[in-house]
Amino acid sequence: MFLVFSSIEELGYSSPNFLFFMSACGAVLYSVILANALVICNMALALSGFEGHGGYLAILKSCVLIKEKNSMALFLELPMNLALAAIEALFNLRVVRTYHIAGKTWPYVALEGIFIAYLYSIFIILETIVCCMFYKSFKTGSSWIHKEDKILFRIEFHDEENFELP
Repeated sequence: MFLVFSSIEELGYSSPNFLFFMSACGAVLYSVILANALVICNMALALSGFEGHGGYLAILKSCVLIKEKNSMALFLELPMNLALAAIEALFNLRVVRTYHIAGKTWPYVALEGIFIAYLYSIFIILETIVCCMFYKSFKTGSSWIHKEDKILFRIEFHDEENFELP
């Protein structure tokens, strides 16, 4: 995004309205990419917990699983991300702002920070539970189905030791 904005400024498009429009488009694009990355990583976390192995294989399997139900995964991820963002804003408002104004930490501010961190961890656990339930909805057998000239498929995960390539 830095290179795009620098290139646009060098070409002479430096009006405030155009830069605002480009910033808005960049923010939307960045949000979509970040949301998809969060969904894939959370699904890989749930998949590695259920399957017992992680790494690039879990990420690859989560990419394949989410391919057809991407909108549902993003819909499930949205409320959790909004809640986590609200908790981060609460931390900045109550703890960081108070520290910057007072210049030192009061015991009640530190205690409030601990409670806000606890609230954040509860929402992380809830997000993981939602991802696990979403993963369980995918748990089906492996078969190819030809339906109205579309090829739909379900994936069955095999153990790496017993898996042979065709």
